[in-house]
Amino acid sequence: MKILEFITPSNIGGAENHLANLSKKLKEKGHDVYILSSNPQNRKNPDLSVAEFLNKSSLPLKLINIGFKYSPLAILKVLYFSKKNNIEIIHTHLSKANVIGAIAAKILGLKSVATAHGFNKKSQYKYADHIICVSNAVKENLLSQGIGENRLSVIYNGIDTGRFNPDAEGLHKKSSEGGLAGKNDAGFNVGIIARLSYEKGVDLFLEAARSVLNKIPDSKFFIAGNGVLKDELIKKAGNLGIGNSVYFLGFVGDNLVSFINELDVVVFPSLKEGLPLSLIESMSMEKAVIISDAGGMPEVVEDGKNGFIVKKGDIEGIYQKLIFVYNNKNKDIIQKMRKEARKIAVGKFNADAMADKTEDLFKAVLL
Repeated sequence: MKILEFITPSNIGGAENHLANLSKKLKEKGHDVYILSSNPQNRKNPDLSVAEFLNKSSLPLKLINIGFKYSPLAILKVLYFSKKNNIEIIHTHLSKANVIGAIAAKILGLKSVATAHGFNKKSQYKYADHIICVSNAVKENLLSQGIGENRLSVIYNGIDTGRFNPDAEGLHKKSSEGGLAGKNDAGFNVGIIARLSYEKGVDLFLEAARSVLNKIPDSKFFIAGNGVLKDELIKKAGNLGIGNSVYFLGFVGDNLVSFINELDVVVFPSLKEGLPLSLIESMSMEKAVIISDAGGMPEVVEDGKNGFIVKKGDIEGIYQKLIFVYNNKNKDIIQKMRKEARKIAVGKFNADAMADKTEDLFKAVLL
C-alpha cells in the first residue's frame, strides 16, 4: 500500500510519537509510507521542532503551511501531494488533519482513516471513513456522541519495547556517569512525563510532592515536558516551599529512556486522558506507576498488580501510594509489580502488534 500519514501538530507529544512508531513499522512491513505535516514554529527552541523530530523517521517528509481548519488551499496541497505520490489511503492525526485529509480523500475517491488520540468532538471525524480509537474510553466518548460503532475500532498505542528496556546494553552505565541533576540514588526519585497543561494534573503532582517531602525530605521530583503552564507551575512549586526539590527538565527527547531509568516511580495524575505513550513506556521500563482513573489508563493498569490507580484529583491518594512505593521499593511486592508492568507492555502494547492491527484495518477499509 501507498500510505499517507498526515498530521497537524502543535508540539512533540503522544500523537507525533505514535505516528513515528507506526510509520516505521508499516515501512518495515513493505508499505510505501509518506509523512505530510504542517510546520509549527518553535521560536524559543528550534531544536524541539516537530519538523526535526519527524525528519528522524527517515521517511519521505513534506511540510506544508496550513492556516484555517477548512482552508481550500490546504486541501489543494494535500490533493496535490496525494495524487503526485499515488497515495491509496490517507491516515490522519489531530483535528485539522482529520478534516482536511478526509475532505481531500473524498475528492480523490480515496479512503481515509482518522486516529482519535483523545476525547474529541465528533465533528472532526465527519468525513472519515473509519476511526481508530486508542482506547475503549475514547471509543465510548465517540459512541456517546452518536458515531456508529461500525465506524470505530480500538487499536491500542504501541511502543518499541526493545528500546524501552531496563536491561538495554549500556543503559545503567550511562545513567551512573551522569543522569538527572539532583538525583539521589539513596533517596526517592519521582517523575512525571506530561505536557504542562491543566488536564495533565501537574499541579496535583506538586501538591502530592509537598506532602511526600514532609515525610521524606531527600526525595526529588522531576517534571519532563513543556507547555503553557510552565511558569505558573514553577511559581507554584516555589510557593509550596518545594522549589529546591522539584526539577523542570523540559522536553527530554532522545534522553527519555535514560530519564525513566533513573526514577523509582512515575505518576500520571491526568484529569483527562486518551492513552499516554509515556505510561506504556514507563511500564516497559519496569517502573512503578501511579495513575488516575482518567480515560484509557485503567485499561492498561490493574490496581495492585502492575501499578496503582487513584481517583481523579485525589492528591491524598497519590501521596499515600508514593509513600507505599518508598517503603516497599526494594521488597518483593514492588519488584513483582514492576515485572508485571513490563510483561503487559511487551505482550499487549508493542509497536508490532499496533502495526499489524492497523495494516489489517487499512486492508479492510480498502475492500
